[in-house]
Amino acid sequence: MRSGHIAVAFLFSCLLLTQRASAQLAVDSSTVLEDIRSWMEYLTTDRLRGRVEGSPQNQEVTRAIADYFSSLGLKPYLDSGLLHTFYRDNTDTSISTSNVIGWLPGSEKPEEFIVLSAHFDHVQVGYYNKTDKIYNGANDNASGTSVLLAIAKQLVLTGPHKRSIVFCAFNAEEAGLIGSADFADKINPEQIVAGINLEMLGYPQYGRQAVMLTGMYNSDLYKILRKRAEAASIRFRRERGDLFERSDNYSLAKKGIPAHTIMASDDREPCYHHPCDELKRMNIPNMAALAKGIIYMMQGLLDGSETPTRIRVQ
Repeated sequence: MRSGHIAVAFLFSCLLLTQRASAQLAVDSSTVLEDIRSWMEYLTTDRLRGRVEGSPQNQEVTRAIADYFSSLGLKPYLDSGLLHTFYRDNTDTSISTSNVIGWLPGSEKPEEFIVLSAHFDHVQVGYYNKTDKIYNGANDNASGTSVLLAIAKQLVLTGPHKRSIVFCAFNAEEAGLIGSADFADKINPEQIVAGINLEMLGYPQYGRQAVMLTGMYNSDLYKILRKRAEAASIRFRRERGDLFERSDNYSLAKKGIPAHTIMASDDREPCYHHPCDELKRMNIPNMAALAKGIIYMMQGLLDGSETPTRIRVQ
């Protein structure tokens, strides 16, 4: 009798491992790697001069991401088209800035949304040094944007999912979370189940496949992601600092949405907001591994089996 239980347990374990492996194999690893590499090379080129909000280069990137979302077949969200335009000063509409928002409808719970986001702008050029006058913003935040775009393709290819997904390429984060705040003011917060924001994933400050979730104890989203973290080969480190309030997740969190940021480095990283934040320092294979892990950890959110508690922000 005991040996029979052992045999059944062994077969059950094998089945679980097979299911986990098949879930991970659903993601095309080589495509994820090449998509991230391609987007990183584009976003960090000197020609784009850091993608500063309001600049012609920023507008070029905005159009490129919109074209990419369109090619994936993502639908407009909130009847606004893929471009959600806003103004720094509502009395002056001569200079506009746009988020890029794409919607992948859910198959069973289309009115329940998971938001996956990253900002693609970078800081204004600061003090020049003698050898480099361009702030390319590779880690902050070409890396998060590239991972977002690679994940979007994979979730389209493996969809539809039971819940809807809204992919948000936010603009003007460095100017004070302006793009995400505009988005947050337009949505119905009760329809947003969770928000996962991607930031500074290129430089593995915490080690390979190690990340931090900001505001990790403000909701139980951390517990949901952690359930699958080991199988996804992702390690979570303890949160530090006030970073929960300094990225685009905060605009959603203030509406009660359990929205948090996944980071592989923070503002102690030596090239944070410096000209040396360049492509050559980025670990693209690690970024691809993080992208795959994030997809795997999100499965409970996407299939409707997991719902995090709402959040309270003082």
